[in-house]
Parts: sequence; C-alpha cells; structure tokens
Amino acid sequence: MPRRPTRAPEIVDVFSPPPADQCVPDAVSVPALAAAAPEMVAVPPVRPVPESQLNPEQRRIRDLENQLALERGRKDPEPELEPVAPGTAGVIRIHFVADGFTALGSVWYRGQELEFAPGSRAWADTCDRFGRSWLDLRDSPAAQEERFGEVKFRSGPWPGKTYRDASTARFDGLTPLKEGQRLIPDEAELAKAEQAEQRRRRAAPRLPVH
Repeated sequence: MPRRPTRAPEIVDVFSPPPADQCVPDAVSVPALAAAAPEMVAVPPVRPVPESQLNPEQRRIRDLENQLALERGRKDPEPELEPVAPGTAGVIRIHFVADGFTALGSVWYRGQELEFAPGSRAWADTCDRFGRSWLDLRDSPAAQEERFGEVKFRSGPWPGKTYRDASTARFDGLTPLKEGQRLIPDEAELAKAEQAEQRRRRAAPRLPVH
C-alpha cells in the first residue's frame, strides 16, 4: 500500500506582520471606549419639604399619608382559620396548660384549644423540615419538658373553667401597679373574649403563603 506524502511542518513567525490579504481588526484604545460609554448622571437625593413650607393642601395630604401608615402598622392581618369538618377521622385535639406558647403565628394561653385534621395545611404548618410535628409531643410530658422547659399542651379538650367561671372564682387580690388601674375584666371584655373563642371553635390558624 503506497504511503501518503508527509507534509512538512509549517513554521509561523508570531513577531512578523501578518500578510496583506489577512484582515486584522484594529485595536480600540481605552479613551475611545470611555468616550462611547454612556455618561453617568448623578441624581440628587429627594429631601422632604419642611413643614413650614407646605401649603394647606400639601399639609393635609401629608397628614393623611401619615395616618394611613400608622393604621397599617397597628392592624395585624386576620388569621385564616381552618376548621375541621364534622366526621373527620383521626382529629388531633389539644388544650394548652401554660401561657406563652408561640406557634402558627400566634401566642397561645392556658385554656385555649386547637384541633387539626391530619394532613391538612394547618397541621403541615406544625411540622419542621423533616416532617416532625410538635403535636407528636402532646402525650409526652417528658419530651415537652426537654424541648420547651415545661409542659405546654396536652391531648383533649380543656377540662378547666371558662372565662366567665374564672372571673367569679376567688383568688388572692392583685396589687395595682398604678393608681386607678383596673385588674378585673368587665362584662364587655369577658363577652368579647368568649365570642372570639366561640367564633374560632378550636380552628387552627394557617400561616400566610408568600
């Protein structure tokens, strides 16, 4: 079989100028690039107009904007409750036995009740990233003491007194911190608290989805 003729290696001189028939783009100088770049314009900061320089209409608008901002800061969004449908199997019902347990975007107090349908969105909000729910500790006082420092909740409905029963019970009197301070809730406050609990009816709030 005849051998193909071998081609001699080509030596390229990188220091010699390129041939005339080869097109080499011209180098662009740095000043030329700077001239082609868009000019940056500094925008002065907007400063609020002093109160003394506002006309009556501007002053009224500013007062309305300030009042609206204050109202938005004071109003907390109403939690979306998730009631359990009647006849749901495997309902988890708990009552709190200590004040100050924070969960589901709320602070819970002794005597309040919650119930969850397994697999519901409210129940999923009680789980960590490993799928473990703090509701699993409802029948384990030792596990709650280890995690929370005390027993916070137990299974079942609240066995104690209602708001109105507690208001008529005999307790040691509290000492007001300042003169004229009222420590015992009145009938309107008791009715409002009872209505809020009856309206919630153990329904657990769902965390907002962003």
